[in-house]
Formats: sequence, structure tokens, C-alpha cells
Amino acid sequence: MENVNHTYQVLIIGGGPAGIATALTLHARGIRCCVVEALKTPIRKAGEAIPPNAKPLLKQLGILSLLEHEQHTVYYGNKSCWGTEMLEEKEFLADRLGHGFLLNRLFFEQQLQEVYQQTQQAFYKGYKLKKVVSDEAKVRAIVESNSETITLTGDFIIDATGKKASVCRHFQVEKEPLDAQFAITFNCKTTEKLPRQIIVEATENGWWYVAPYAENEVTMMLFTLKTLLPQKHHTEAFLQKEFHKTIHLSQILQKININNFKIVPAGTSCLPIPYGTQWLAVGDAAYSYDPISSYGITSALASGFYAGHAVADYVSGKQDAFLGYRYVVENAFSAYMEKLVNHYTIEKRWQQNHYWLHRLEFIKQDV
Repeated sequence: MENVNHTYQVLIIGGGPAGIATALTLHARGIRCCVVEALKTPIRKAGEAIPPNAKPLLKQLGILSLLEHEQHTVYYGNKSCWGTEMLEEKEFLADRLGHGFLLNRLFFEQQLQEVYQQTQQAFYKGYKLKKVVSDEAKVRAIVESNSETITLTGDFIIDATGKKASVCRHFQVEKEPLDAQFAITFNCKTTEKLPRQIIVEATENGWWYVAPYAENEVTMMLFTLKTLLPQKHHTEAFLQKEFHKTIHLSQILQKININNFKIVPAGTSCLPIPYGTQWLAVGDAAYSYDPISSYGITSALASGFYAGHAVADYVSGKQDAFLGYRYVVENAFSAYMEKLVNHYTIEKRWQQNHYWLHRLEFIKQDV
């Protein structure tokens, strides 16, 4: 089909939380933008928790009310076995902002996209990025669906494509991995009635994360190093063996059935700088966080909010608009790294085991 051309002030590649937060902020600032999303409909992703301190941000984005839907659940803390054999409760009771939320993540992504569509700004669902070209005046993204190819032209482009940072690669900018942690993730049916809490438990070869997903179903993840991953056909046996090493989870769940699993990078990575001429990165495209930090989805929404304001200032003629964005995201990343080292240092039971020895080596060399 003949190539179609459309022009906007800002092009956003990626329709996840970071991309939508950016788009909502730009819309509120009166900037004409579009969002390009490779998937026609959202898919299940990890990242179920919204902590209490995220509420002011969600209110500023105009999406706090989305969490009041019955698909999401109020929660008051986490349970953690880390640095001790006890399962300790980490409650939000002392937090002035009260409770957090456990998300139905798939439903939340659908909600975000619906809110964006209500703005009447353009949304290209099912379009994959093929190429980015730029000159001194404009940046162009060539995107493709099953039926057509479109050229989108704008003053600026935003990379909200997640860890793969697809737009950045077109500008010859690559993310720097700071460690080699991976996650084996799967969903598991349960017969036990579980509390609406996230449970984390450290073991000699990594740590487990368990979160409620639906009635009698949980999301489970084992975080370990790439060097400890088994061959794919041994993964189920490896997971069962590692699960039975847990003190508490093996008692709470007793038995896990593993059908489909995914192995994905789950460490820390970052861009050398989160923006350049005619482009800026948000969410995981700019900084990827260790899930133990609970930074993920909140950080994605926050970076979208700050990026939206920075880009709106830029296209309105403010030449130093990105200095503030860089200051905010780099300071947040520095604070994250410090907390990450402190948290992993707490666990001293397996200091000489491969995971814990090399986990700290990877982290400390970059702080």
C-alpha cells in the first residue's frame, strides 16, 4: 500500500505506562502528539505493585481514580525473608499516604490506553517501528502494520519502547547493562487462599517473588544470574529444586505447577545520557531497575510525567528544557543504586555463594 504521511509535534514510540504518561502530560500542555504501539492489545506483564508514595504522581497524571476499580486491590504491605530466616512484615501503616495497590496489570494497561484515547490524540496500535531518520529540521519514524506503511513526521521523538530502547538504537545510542541478573517468570494456579500481599524470599542462588494475580493464581519469579541459568529443557526441574530450598514459600504454596515460563533480563541498565538531539528516552528505555527496588512501574510513570513537561517546554522554544529532566532522572537513579547496594548487603547468609558474591560485585563496581 502507498506510504501515508502524518505530521505531529511529538512522536511517542511505545504505548506502555511510560509512553502513555508522556502522552497525557503532553496533551495537558496542548502539544499535538501520537503514540505508536506494536501490539494491538496489551499483554500480561510483571509489575503488580503501586506503593503509597506514588499516589500524588498518579493524581497529577489524572489517573489515580483508575485504581478504584474492583480489578485492583488495596494492600498494606509486603512480606520478606531477607537477611534472616524470619518472614517479616513490611507494613505501610506508618506511611502518611496510607495503603498501596496491587494491580491487575493487564487491566491497568488497558485502562491507561483508554484514558489516552479519550484525548482524541492519534494512537497507532499494531504498528511496528521500522526506521527513524532525522535532519536538522524534523525527525521521521517509518512504522508498519500488517496492511500499510506510514511515515510519521515530528519535531521530536520519544523512546518508550522498554528495555530494548529501539529508538535510541536508531540514533546509535546503546543501553549499558550493569549486571547479568535474569528472571524466570511464570504463573501458577493454587488451591491455597493467599493474602493480598507480595512475598519475597532470598535463597542461596537468588530470590523469589510471589504476587497474587487472580483468584487462585499467582505470578512467580525466580531472580538469578545468567551464569546460573540451566539449559531450557532443565528449567522446570531447576525451578522445583530452587523452590523447595525456600523456608516459607514452600510452606505457603506447598506445591507449584509450572507450565509456561519466560526467561527475561531483570538487572540494572541505563543510557549514558537520557536524551539527545531530537530524541528522549523514558521508562525502561532510559533506566531499567532491579525489581527488588519496586521502582519499575512508578518510575515509568514518573519519567513520562517529567519528560512530557520537558518536551513541551522544548517544542515551545525553551532550549535548556532537558536539563531539569536529566537532573531528576539521574538523581533518582543514583538514589536507587545506593539503596540497591544497601539492600543486597543485608543478606549475609550466603556471602560466598555464586549469586550473592557476584551480585554484589556487579553492583558495587558501578556505584
